Amino acid sequence: MPDGVARRLLTVSAFAVLLAVPGAALPAQAPTAQSITARHDSLVGGRAALEAHRSMRLVGTYAIPDAGIVAPLEILKLRPDKYLFRTTFGPIGEILSGYDGTNAWAVQPGQGAILLEKEMAKQVADQADFFGDLHDLTRFAKVELAEETELEGRRVQRVRMIRASGDTIVEYFDPASGLSAGSLTVASGPLGRSETTTLVGDYKDFGGLKVATRIEQRTPQYRLIISILSVEFDTVDAAAVEPPESVRLLIKP
Repeated sequence: MPDGVARRLLTVSAFAVLLAVPGAALPAQAPTAQSITARHDSLVGGRAALEAHRSMRLVGTYAIPDAGIVAPLEILKLRPDKYLFRTTFGPIGEILSGYDGTNAWAVQPGQGAILLEKEMAKQVADQADFFGDLHDLTRFAKVELAEETELEGRRVQRVRMIRASGDTIVEYFDPASGLSAGSLTVASGPLGRSETTTLVGDYKDFGGLKVATRIEQRTPQYRLIISILSVEFDTVDAAAVEPPESVRLLIKP
């Protein structure tokens, strides 16, 4: 028997024995950046869960613990990319930001309305993307699986996503649950490159979509905590996400 044929028969025979042994299983494939992010997206409901709806309204609280601030929070999203963020800091007043599909803007007490530019505009536009919480790895110049590490006392997998600009997102995934546990973002801003650590957890199901109901952001300057109390679908219309008049006056025809 030719040697090559013998080797093929041995391989087939070994595979047959493996299948015949009770409890035997094929070796698990090593995780990749693509498989880890795809697993998370599937567990939260995937694109199908979002495509079933035209809008989302998230209601909760916005807290800056070091300043003793706890404020009501409302986030409105309308497919494909209309967005409004609203919170009110008591006597300080209402803070708004949003995206109308083209322009990113903000309104703050004492500052008035401004149109956002560059990195700040991009951050708001990313928030406005109705499908933005799912992982579209084609948006990055490079995606790679990094070594496992510890986050808040537990082992996590790390996926590093690098934009063409050099801005980097390292996202942490819990290998047990398969869900995202947070991220480290390194981005350029008006004051140079900055790091933001975000921790997410307490996932809850709202109409077939699993949402992280606790988001904590940490920077060298502050720590803020967003708590999501409720999520409503298909209750937001176009008028609800329209920029206020003070913003519309800044937008060139």
